[in-house]
Amino acid sequence: MSYLIARSDSGQDISVSLTEPVEIGRGDKDYTVVVRARSETTSLGIADATVSKKHALIYTEVGKLMLKDVGSTNGTMLNNTHLPGWKGGVESQPVEIVENSNVRFGYNTLVRITLGERTLTPQEWKRIQENPS
Repeated sequence: MSYLIARSDSGQDISVSLTEPVEIGRGDKDYTVVVRARSETTSLGIADATVSKKHALIYTEVGKLMLKDVGSTNGTMLNNTHLPGWKGGVESQPVEIVENSNVRFGYNTLVRITLGERTLTPQEWKRIQENPS
């Protein structure tokens, strides 16, 4: 099973199961980044005004985990590279997310996509933030 793992502004690891399509975006009431699925909305505990209200989608297609920017203002990066075809306000082409991919939404929200539920050590987070590729 795939998971999105984020480190909240308070230093807590937040893990979201990717068993159904999810939309990443900003919350309605503030700048907190949320993950929306059919069944629930989960706050990542990260305040980031550079994430659009509707920013990106993560979904499964033919057994592959896919990522697509839905026309955000500030873009989405996979392993330190903007998604192909993205321009501010224009959807990107979908790309496959592989094990241990780093995804950045906007300028500040960095998440890790991994298989199996676990948290990341402080050393792993430091390494990811210093070298997201």
